Amino acid sequence: MSRKQRDIACRAKQIKETGLKVWAIHGILGNSAASSDRNVRRSAVAEEIARMEDTAVFAPCPYVVHYLDRFNNPVYGENFRRSIEDIYACSSRLGFDLTIETAPYKPQYNERYPDSFEIAGFVRSFNTCDLNMTIDINHSNLNEDLEKVCENCRGLISNVHISDNHGTWEDHLPPGEGIIDLRKTFTALRNNGYTGPWNIEIHLPEKPNIETLRNIRLRVEETLA
Repeated sequence: MSRKQRDIACRAKQIKETGLKVWAIHGILGNSAASSDRNVRRSAVAEEIARMEDTAVFAPCPYVVHYLDRFNNPVYGENFRRSIEDIYACSSRLGFDLTIETAPYKPQYNERYPDSFEIAGFVRSFNTCDLNMTIDINHSNLNEDLEKVCENCRGLISNVHISDNHGTWEDHLPPGEGIIDLRKTFTALRNNGYTGPWNIEIHLPEKPNIETLRNIRLRVEETLA
């Protein structure tokens, strides 16, 4: 379930009624969750917790949030950690596997780049089995070697976002339309312990139909054959 889906309670009810399986839910946590204004931060946390509660019918499954400590301000990082502590307490109670997503390289917007080693260290510092990581290969290939990313996250990988790019921006292209070596990346994921589903997280110019989705799936399967 995408973070762009805001009417989440209604969608969750409809999906549950169809009997479809939801593999992962994307949270909406934004920069206000690291705000120095206590009320602003609490409001952001409360909004995230409400989203978790609205989708708890799909637990246990990965619940994904972005890593927000991307600025040269230690207070910002401390506030982000407090928010994750509050959100984790809720996710654990509801049965979710809270996962922190690897970050994109965006020097135009962020003062610094938190690499996969840093994010993995952040996750490991909680020392718990139900707080793990989502590797977004479209994010991580912009400033890191994907094989090294998988090694850094070994033992923590609970979810994977798959899309492609041309190496300079997180284009979210369908797999095979950019420069990412999917075969090599999938091998690295498997070699580092991940054998679960891959979420295809792409941007398309128009609403996809069944044929579009089938062709994307076939292209990935042919790549891995």
